[in-house]
Amino acid sequence: MACASEATFTKSWQHPLRGIEGEKLYVDLAWFGDVAASKVLVLLSGTHGVEGFCGSGIQVGSIKTQWHRQSDRDVAIVMIHSLNPWGMSHWRRVNEDGIDLNRNFLDFQQPLPENLLYDDLAEIIIPQEWTEETQVKTLDRIVEYLYSSELGIEALARGQYHYWYAPFYGGEVPTWSNCVLRKIVQQYFLDKQAIGLLDYHTGLGQYATGQLIGQNNTKEKDLASKIWGDKLVMAGSRNSVAAYNPQGTLISALRNTLTESIYIAAAYEFGTILETEVFHALRADHWLHAHGNLQGKLAQGIKQNMLNAFYCDRPDWQESICNLAFTAQQELLTGLRSIS
Repeated sequence: MACASEATFTKSWQHPLRGIEGEKLYVDLAWFGDVAASKVLVLLSGTHGVEGFCGSGIQVGSIKTQWHRQSDRDVAIVMIHSLNPWGMSHWRRVNEDGIDLNRNFLDFQQPLPENLLYDDLAEIIIPQEWTEETQVKTLDRIVEYLYSSELGIEALARGQYHYWYAPFYGGEVPTWSNCVLRKIVQQYFLDKQAIGLLDYHTGLGQYATGQLIGQNNTKEKDLASKIWGDKLVMAGSRNSVAAYNPQGTLISALRNTLTESIYIAAAYEFGTILETEVFHALRADHWLHAHGNLQGKLAQGIKQNMLNAFYCDRPDWQESICNLAFTAQQELLTGLRSIS
């Protein structure tokens, strides 16, 4: 680990499965600064598996530039690396069970949310065959449905809980990664005065740009807006790249857990390629794992398209994203220090 010699301590949780090359998989935590600090700034990567390559780069870059050395007795800096390590290794946005981790933080003792769009479209979004003809026909059906239905595009990414093979499936029980994050929160964060969280994501927005997305229904909304200013937009708002309110997000779940703490959190979305191409890559990957052959001739291209959709291996993109992330981190650190 890049942080091994710099951190106050590190801890790892081994995933029960192996990676694409048979490697062991871990969620890693690195703590910088005083363990007893009353405030903690958390950087989280890999919630959506393959998106973790971006978040990991930001975390490593934060260490290489020695930004983490601003941690002290008042504010600790914590990096949680690759929350969904199986998805990251296999270049999937979902976990080993096809579950979108950021739709999985629900109370599963309650009835699962319905999403009528998937009752109508699940077999169209992920068809049995993946030929040029079926891709065009099914996409036409999806577009026609979305623009003729009252459900609209918002329902497509909000989350669904019945079709394991389709995108945005939130599962029926808490995932392994969900449980690990809850353990971390219970063990290290419950007694803190303030928690600041940045959860790094990719695949929405224009190339090499970023958008900080906050939650509208939190008591710290005004404080978050003061810290990040106009850069912060609310999920589901018209000017958000995520013009929907996803169900079962980890940011919302931690708000319900950290009831005694000041909690300032945002997802940072970074744009890669056109969103239509991102959706196409996502559909193809779900088809591959539901109906395709992982060793077949289509698999390599589908996997490369997934990586291209959620990570850009270009210096201009990497520099822009790191600059945006480092600025947001610094603003959050300053904001945490201002809390008395």
